[in-house]
Amino acid sequence: MRSNHVTAAALLALAGTGIVHVVLSERRHRDRTLLETARMHQQLLAAQVERPSLRAIWGSLAPLDSAERRLHLHRNAWVAAWEVMYRVGALNPAGVDGAARALFATPEGMQWWTRVREGRARAAVDERARQFHSLMDTAFQDETGKVLPSIPTATDPGGLEHPQTSRSR
Repeated sequence: MRSNHVTAAALLALAGTGIVHVVLSERRHRDRTLLETARMHQQLLAAQVERPSLRAIWGSLAPLDSAERRLHLHRNAWVAAWEVMYRVGALNPAGVDGAARALFATPEGMQWWTRVREGRARAAVDERARQFHSLMDTAFQDETGKVLPSIPTATDPGGLEHPQTSRSR
């Protein structure tokens, strides 16, 4: 009887170890996929900076002069990198806040966020991306003193969430 209990405990421990291994492997795979996607995004942005003719695909950048377009792409590259770092745990909320405040310390940085804010919010497809966007919005609000309107998302079609409330999650 005792040997059955020991055998059952050993099998449970072995099964638990296997489950932990599968979960951790899935997380590592997801992080690797995310990092590879971010690397490809950075390469695309770099190509647009190096070859101005590639910028023609983004009609929203047409009104900007070439120097402003380069800075727009560079800011986008930094924020995309911060978002990936936040997603994989290499940047915490305080780090996002500090980086965002540095970005918003200039009028050009604030204008950039005003221009891209809505599109980035709509592209935030999961809770972690929405948290990152909320952190950016909160830093922007704190720098400008303006309360920003909510942006409808796929999970919040009415735009009911407010950056201040979603920051605490």
